[in-house]
Amino acid sequence: MQRTITAKICSNNTVFMVQIVWLKRDFRVFDHAPLKTAIDSGQPLVFLFLLEPMLLNHPKYSNRHFKFMLESIVDLNRVLQPYGAKVHLLEVDALPFFKALYKELGAFRILSHQETGVGSTFVRDLQLKKWCKEQKLDWLEFKQQGVSRGRKNRNNWKVEWDNFMESKVQTPNLSKMVVGQFPGKLVKQFPVLFELANEHISMQEGGRTHAVDLLKSFLTNRYKRYSKNISKPATSRIYCSRLSAHIAWGTISVREIVQSIHKKAKTNPSNKRDLQNFKSRLYWHCHFIQKLESEPRIEFENHNPAYNGIRHTLNKEYLQRFISGTTGIPLVDANMRCLNATGYINFRMRAMLVSMWTHHLLQPWQAIAPHLANMFLDFEPGIHYPQLQMQAGTVGYHTIRTYNPTKQALDHDAEAKFIKKWVPELNNLAPHLAIEPWKMTPMEALMEDFNLEEDYFPPICDVEKDGRIARDLIHSVKQQTQTRYMASQISKIHVNQDGL
Repeated sequence: MQRTITAKICSNNTVFMVQIVWLKRDFRVFDHAPLKTAIDSGQPLVFLFLLEPMLLNHPKYSNRHFKFMLESIVDLNRVLQPYGAKVHLLEVDALPFFKALYKELGAFRILSHQETGVGSTFVRDLQLKKWCKEQKLDWLEFKQQGVSRGRKNRNNWKVEWDNFMESKVQTPNLSKMVVGQFPGKLVKQFPVLFELANEHISMQEGGRTHAVDLLKSFLTNRYKRYSKNISKPATSRIYCSRLSAHIAWGTISVREIVQSIHKKAKTNPSNKRDLQNFKSRLYWHCHFIQKLESEPRIEFENHNPAYNGIRHTLNKEYLQRFISGTTGIPLVDANMRCLNATGYINFRMRAMLVSMWTHHLLQPWQAIAPHLANMFLDFEPGIHYPQLQMQAGTVGYHTIRTYNPTKQALDHDAEAKFIKKWVPELNNLAPHLAIEPWKMTPMEALMEDFNLEEDYFPPICDVEKDGRIARDLIHSVKQQTQTRYMASQISKIHVNQDGL
């Protein structure tokens, strides 16, 4: 039942009529500390989501992201409706909105989770924080993923992560929620969002309902084949958790997942290794987000400036062939086409794409970052940029990995089933020819009735030769005194005592 309060409330000597629960990457009510705090105060609250033009027009956000967000809000509103609440949608940037709200309403307070986002949201948060301080308004931000703000190094980071994941989930009592009245005129229709809702895109649907179903099915049976299939481009789509997009947009919390893993391990001792392997990925998830949180510059700059002298010239033809899946390297093309169509490929295939772009083609990672961000339905800035740089070898202390797409195909798609699904031009070829069509002899080409240039594409590079050239170049930079020194400085910020 909806309860209302009309009297002004005081907190920290600040008078406010309403609390704004600002949703960003946390479209849920379960394990939601900002919402729980707002409800526990007994003061009126409203839910707010800002569809910010700065993100609508951002080169690293795409329609599939906003569609997932809208679907998640629709699902969330089903939960809120019995309590007389809903998420208010406004198409406006944050700072102008809160300034206008303050002018009309007077004092209020904002509650939200901390966000480790793109540079634009980082600047927005700094500006908003400064403005709130000037107006003596409270903006309470809560930890969400085991990522710590203001950290200078990794001392005790793993201990803190474990403690956070084992701490009590912050579950609000919605029956005690006091729903406030939102002032001002709200935009009732959002053509961009509602148009997106009607698009038939072959990818996962947003909303906590789907996240909970995925977690349940994974921990019931699918996890048992997790470790064996995590690197395979086809079967990983079944036996991985497929929760990455839901984690990225916050329809489910990492803490809830970790505690569900612990519960499963206690009640079912079989396949504990698979559960532990999955949990370790959640740890790494937060580990990489912490990197961007500690050093936001790595969204734009080489983590180690010693690598600034290589890969600084963009080949536009390479870029077009790469993003369209027409490189002539079958596993590369299959994964890019799959990603473009569905929003998902597994981690190893992502690493292979980045390796192909930055090593074999010697192209700057910054050039491919926007397209990959647009295509990944689970785009998480804190993972995106550190992983791009790790795979590109621009940090200085990681092992340099040059993924050979032919070897990856032989190891993880030996029958070329994934390749043939996404590169149908190769459907009629024998598996070994579908993996390396450029090695086809004239006699084989005649027997297969296949012409590489007419029926597919000639390879964009020499996989073996260019891979060796790249490894030698990057290793030579890695061994330089300047590179080693900078790597040691970077490690002081990002490497903990466990060597992570």
